Amino acid sequence: MEKILKVITHPVTYTNLMIVGTFILIEFFHTKAHYTMEVDVHGVCLKHQMNSPVTELDTFEEDY
Repeated sequence: MEKILKVITHPVTYTNLMIVGTFILIEFFHTKAHYTMEVDVHGVCLKHQMNSPVTELDTFEEDY
């Protein structure tokens, strides 16, 4: 039991838990933003381009 307590209270364990916890928190808010779609999580430029009138210059194809 004493060895487990030493491992749990070690600073490296705290650092790892803080890093993993931060990633989990970021992913939670990111996924929540996708579900609610109150903010444009990705594709701000694409959203702007979709709302503007389409012209011949607005193409995604490469000219080879």
